[in-house]
Amino acid sequence: MTEILIKIDNDMAQDLPNSELLRFLAEFYDSRNLISTANRLGKGSATCFRLLAQAREIFEDPLFVKSGRAMMPTPKMDSLIGEIQSILMRIDRLPSPKVFSPKELTQDFRIGCIDNAALRFIVPSLANLYAQAPNIRLSIISIHEHFQWALEKGNIDIVIYAPPNLKLRELGKKFHYETLYNTDHVYVVRNMHPLAIKLREGKQLKRSDLKNYRFIAVKYGYSEGKITTDSSGFEEGSNIAIDTPYLLTVPHMLTQCDLIGRLPESSVKELIGNLPLTILPKNLVADPAWTPVFLWHDRTHFDPAHQWFRSVLLRSLEEKRAKKRQESKKSSNLFGEQDAAEPELPEHSSGIFSF
Repeated sequence: MTEILIKIDNDMAQDLPNSELLRFLAEFYDSRNLISTANRLGKGSATCFRLLAQAREIFEDPLFVKSGRAMMPTPKMDSLIGEIQSILMRIDRLPSPKVFSPKELTQDFRIGCIDNAALRFIVPSLANLYAQAPNIRLSIISIHEHFQWALEKGNIDIVIYAPPNLKLRELGKKFHYETLYNTDHVYVVRNMHPLAIKLREGKQLKRSDLKNYRFIAVKYGYSEGKITTDSSGFEEGSNIAIDTPYLLTVPHMLTQCDLIGRLPESSVKELIGNLPLTILPKNLVADPAWTPVFLWHDRTHFDPAHQWFRSVLLRSLEEKRAKKRQESKKSSNLFGEQDAAEPELPEHSSGIFSF
């Protein structure tokens, strides 16, 4: 009787996926390639073929079907992946005797953002990051329209994002974020632009004056070959003359033609430098302030390495802003007034300076 019970228990165990099988499915779902999955997991191809066959038997579904050079998930696999990742995350949260040490990290941290965000948020943290973890690697990745999917699947670890239509509360409980600040924008044109000439002549500019000119828009990514932009106001439809994923190219483009660009107010003078450009009055921009965020997924929320990484980014920004305030205070004490080139930034929940 005992032998029969043992056999039944063993049969039941074979029908249940173990952590090895779940990790295989999660990696395979991410890479869509069996050889790549084997390399990532440090397993042989034969072992991965065996795990796939085992998974197909347990879940009574092919799970992955060949499509060209890739293995695409079936609807059944799509329905399972969320729970599989949740289970693996709970397993990874189990207490470990190993003490986390940044100096031992050899991890690749992948950040999705546009170029100006990299300058404003990543560059100030580099000294602290590599002093604490000299062997890590940072990958700056062009932000894609489907950034939420990329965060969930592990293609990106953290996103620095600032579109006007991002609704944080609708992202769901599996996404986490840190709100950085609110930032207004201003329009910029070249010095010989008709609007700049009109302004120098002492004439008042109206929003209706902008309709006679076209714009440069900053895009956030591609979707099936179609350019997608997050813009508003006059910067839409046929009024867009140029779109670019690189905000830092906008000032240089403006010097060559009578287009209008929109740049962050808090850093506009730094962005345009000594270029022959004119900043138009702020009241011409009717759009509400934008609120950039650091955004990440539950997949990395409890991971010690990622918690350390996010904390260093945020702390470095706090330190830079504190240093900027000190310099501004010294300048104010020395000259009796605040330096006009360094406007005081507004206070916000996280105390991060704008980009």
